[in-house]
Amino acid sequence: MRRSAALFSFTAISAIGVVSACGTSSTNGGNSSSGGGGLSSCSGTITVATDLPLTGGDSTDGPFPMYGAKLAVDQANANKVLGGCTLAFISKDDSSVAKNGHDPAQGAANITALAANQSVVGVVGPFNSSVAEAEIPVASQNHLPLISPSNTNPCLTVQGVPASTCGITTSSLYPGPHTYFRVIATDIDQGEIDAYVAAKVLNATKAYVFDDQEAYGAGLATLFINHFQSDGGTIVGHASLPGSTTDFSTQISDAQSSGAQVIFFGGTSGNGCGLVRRDEGKAGLNLPLLGGDGCQDKKFITDANSGSNTSEAEGAQATSAPDVTKLSSSASFYSAYSQAYSSLPAPYNNGQNEPYTPYGYDAMNILIQAIKAVLLQNNGTIPSSTQTFRDDITAQLRNTSYDGAIGHTGFDTNGDTTNTGFTLYKVSGGTWTSVNTYQVDTSGNVSVKS
Repeated sequence: MRRSAALFSFTAISAIGVVSACGTSSTNGGNSSSGGGGLSSCSGTITVATDLPLTGGDSTDGPFPMYGAKLAVDQANANKVLGGCTLAFISKDDSSVAKNGHDPAQGAANITALAANQSVVGVVGPFNSSVAEAEIPVASQNHLPLISPSNTNPCLTVQGVPASTCGITTSSLYPGPHTYFRVIATDIDQGEIDAYVAAKVLNATKAYVFDDQEAYGAGLATLFINHFQSDGGTIVGHASLPGSTTDFSTQISDAQSSGAQVIFFGGTSGNGCGLVRRDEGKAGLNLPLLGGDGCQDKKFITDANSGSNTSEAEGAQATSAPDVTKLSSSASFYSAYSQAYSSLPAPYNNGQNEPYTPYGYDAMNILIQAIKAVLLQNNGTIPSSTQTFRDDITAQLRNTSYDGAIGHTGFDTNGDTTNTGFTLYKVSGGTWTSVNTYQVDTSGNVSVKS
């Protein structure tokens, strides 16, 4: 199953180059429906891109925000948002065969190539924080704007967070200007929400923690541990294992003997989250499993159910991107997605199968909005200097005030979204269903978002 999904993604992405308008209906969001106003004299092609994991173990994640971003480009061209100018679209896959999924080295190579392309003025991506760690310095040196739909490691942006917390020294990521933004909250919130769920919702006082040794997973695990202990909990074991690990039976035995009441996994399904759940079933251990957004995907369910218990995924929980499917602002997006991609094989034909789909869409629309603002400032002419164009787009991104599928988005001085919160999802009936959306206030208190 994973192999066929990966083959589809690779084939689809290979076919995407310069994108022509597809005539999809306009959706909520300024760039998709506002028209070119004052840009009728604009001429030329402006290139935007995505860099996301599309194949291997991440083939159930990255294609969705990629297709969301592509839809935004198609709509902008159809609605002549840039007047006489046209958007071209490039999609890059930051997965590698060696990693069977996202690969920081591949991501850095992709951004290097995109930065060298003088027509490329901005990129939506990456998906994984470890890839962002490799890409941000390249983008910074080349003044290339990046907008991630899904990176949550706080040290990608926040100065003052100890490097030991998330394995990254923030200042080293920016040898040039700060060109990185993201439309999702960080693990400062997610780690606290996960700890709250473990202690207050699951009523656990003892936790066993896994992490996959990557920037995202190890950082989230550390934040979970800190907050769980602050809530009065005890960490009875912590296993930090490489993402290539496929057998967790020894650690499951440790969790069982240590009296753990909950298992927390910091990392991705591609790095073993579902396999931990599978090995719980093999050991006959019926403990709640809780993870972050890296666990909330179809691969988790497939892997968890691959053992002797073919319904082991049931009841597992994970926090992920706030569920926007019930927001009125997202209705037209999901409708347009279904119309545009009805011919794609499942699961890609339904944007609701991955919570980050609309985040890719809004990230690209925000980029297009910034491009439009620069063109209007420049009297409808594409700046002759690529660096100037990129710098002006970055400046416009800092002033973002955008209402789209995920609601209202703005950025703080670090390039982080001003939105907070994550949704808790639970596997029920073989699919992830939303339970509650939690938010963290300025005092660090967690509550259900109304």
